[in-house]
Amino acid sequence: MIKSFTVLILGRIVVMINIMAFRLAITTVPNKGNAMIKIADKGTFTEKIINGKGLQIVRFCAEWSGPCQMMGPIYKEMFRMYSNAASFYRIDIGEAPSLKKQFGVVELPTILFYKNGEQVDFAIGLISKDSLISKIEKLIK
Repeated sequence: MIKSFTVLILGRIVVMINIMAFRLAITTVPNKGNAMIKIADKGTFTEKIINGKGLQIVRFCAEWSGPCQMMGPIYKEMFRMYSNAASFYRIDIGEAPSLKKQFGVVELPTILFYKNGEQVDFAIGLISKDSLISKIEKLIK
């Protein structure tokens, strides 16, 4: 009885460690040598995006959003494919509601594309990997 209880507890601990490691991997994807940058306020947004050079890709999302969870792996793959050509950012609307309001985000996920500080394109809701590739390819040329 005690042995089976110990095995059950150890099994749950292993599962919890794997979940935590997965979440950590999601939030620390490299971005041009750094972690994928999380933006939580207007000052950081201005510094990184508006004053940024080149292509900046900003994803508004929320952990509780099913579509955001579905798009997360695609966004990470785009990062891996294009991290040398663009900078990737993430804004959690729960942590930055003022940015959500400022940019009129009403549907998640919303992806905004900036080039040299100017918004040049966007994607709202679920979007295919091929559509994202097409948008990025068009903007890096």
